[in-house]
Order: sequence, then structure tokens, then C-alpha cells
Amino acid sequence: MLRLYKPIEHDIFTLHSLLKVVCDVWCTACNDSCDSKLEQAFKNIYHYSYNKKTLKDEVERIYAIFKTLSQFEKDSIKAAWKTNNEIENLCNGAAPAYLVNLPDVVKDDIKPLFKWCYKTLLDQRKVAGDKMDYYNKLIKANDFATCPCCGLIDFEPAESKRREAYDHYLPKAIYPFASVNFKNLVPLCYKCNSDRKKTKDPIENDRIAFYPFSTEEHNVEIHLNYTANIDVDTKELNFTNLKISLTGQAHRIETWDWLFDIAIRYEDRIKSFSKQFLKELKKWDKIFNEDNEVWTYEQTINRLISNFEFDYYDDKKFLKIAFLKAIKDDTEFMAVYE
Repeated sequence: MLRLYKPIEHDIFTLHSLLKVVCDVWCTACNDSCDSKLEQAFKNIYHYSYNKKTLKDEVERIYAIFKTLSQFEKDSIKAAWKTNNEIENLCNGAAPAYLVNLPDVVKDDIKPLFKWCYKTLLDQRKVAGDKMDYYNKLIKANDFATCPCCGLIDFEPAESKRREAYDHYLPKAIYPFASVNFKNLVPLCYKCNSDRKKTKDPIENDRIAFYPFSTEEHNVEIHLNYTANIDVDTKELNFTNLKISLTGQAHRIETWDWLFDIAIRYEDRIKSFSKQFLKELKKWDKIFNEDNEVWTYEQTINRLISNFEFDYYDDKKFLKIAFLKAIKDDTEFMAVYE
């Protein structure tokens, strides 16, 4: 992640809390009725239709299945809920509870029910919490104009009638207990969410990943190396090779790059703006020279780097700074411009 979200409090977390209680009740299945164990807050939505039955019917049907499970199986499901909802711990390398190791009721019955809860109950506002309201408040609190994952795509602002899609950071197909956990639901741009990440699992094969809502110190440094032919007449760079390197928390950056094709996308973006940006750079150099005849091209670069750092994430300036630093280190290029 180029930037991390500062988490906020919101009633969007209500449904997840209710489902935890339901799961706890299932894990205590016995001859006592399911209804007698559930909180009124969940009973208030009992009547809602689910697969031509009511939500009450489905919860009680799953409760009946739990009656047939051993205490060990019930305990494993309860433990899996806890483990797979500690999203930050999982991103930091804690071992998840995998669906294949849990009783079939989780995959066959709980998983589709929780998916429905996310897609239907929340979308139709049958429980506390509104996805749009949460999105608007989260974006305002973080002051994000672009996707915090890539920094390349403009975000729908809080004033818009639309919002960016929520990505199930740990895929709901693999971690159904986190289906409505908004610590696992991250607004991302369509390029990051639908085009790149899709259903990839950030923590597969013991990967370490950025936790999007981490409050720890976060910094990613972007470096550019290239080889290019320089047209002396037009003073254009014709790249023969261009390579982005990302430094910081190495294992997390590796996962971030794998999930979202970050380095390749940054390289492509620099290639697309480099020629026009060099023309703009030439104009700025001319302006500075009018005020100071001994002003150098290197001073122009340094001035722009300094200016861009004030609004680092606007207008792809984090990439423009990397580009400026790279051409400044290119002695052949600098000799042509000086």
C-alpha cells in the first residue's frame, strides 16, 4: 500500500458483531432452542427472506447441523472465527484457519449465508450500518483524492453519489468469517481491485502483507533506474529500459507488488508522462533563468522536487519526484541540458 487508512469508528461494524454472536450460539448447539440464545438485535431481522425461507429458518437449520458435531469440531469453528478476524495478525504472519480444515458446515452453509449478509442485508440497509456513509466518512477522515493502494487512480470524493468498491482484502471465498468485517473491507480503485488483485490471497504461502488499517509508521520509497538514448536536438529521452524499485518493508512490498502489479504500473505511467513532463521542466527552467542568469538546470530539478514534496500524492508527484531524481543522476542527460 502506498498509503494506509486511518481507521474510524462506525456502526457498519454492527452486523459483524451480530454474526459473531450467532456463530457463538451455533457452537453451543444442544437441546436448548437456538431462538432462546440469540440477542434481540438479531431477532429483529429474523423475518428477512433468505433462499425462499426466512433468515430464522436458516439460522435454526444450521444450529441443527451443529448439534451433530463433536465438541472438538465446534471448538475448531469458534477458534477459526477468532483467528480469521484478527486481520492485522494474519497480515503480520499469523497462521490462518483454512476452510479445508474446518467441518463442511462452514463451507456449505455458513459461507453462502455470510456472503448473502454482506451483499443483501447491508446493501438494503436491513441492519445498522450503511456502506456509502462509511465510505464517505472514511475518505474524509483520510483526505484521500486517489487510491491509497496505487496512488494512480482518482477516487470518488465524499461529495459524490457514488463510491469505490470494497475489496475483501482476505478473500471471502477463503475466509468467510471475515465476509462482513470492515477491518477486512478496503475501498480500492477498480484497477487495483477488479483488474489486478481479483481473488488473490495476500497471505497465501506464508506471505507477509500490509494491513490497510495499520496505525504503525508507514513509508515506501520509490526509485527509478533507466537506460535511454538522448536526442541532442529535441532533448528527448527514448527509453531502452526503465525499472522501478520499491524499498521499505521488503516482504510487505513484495506482496503489495504481487497483488497489484505496482512496479509495472508505475513504470508504464512514467513512460507515458516523461516526454510532456520534460517539456514542462524546460519551461520552468526558462522561467527561473529569467530571474537569475546563473540559475542551473540542476537547481530547477531541486526546486521542483522540493515543491512536489508538499503535496506528494497529488498529480502523481511521487512518481515525478522519482523521475526527477533519476535524470539528475544521469550525467549524460544533464550534460545535454546544461
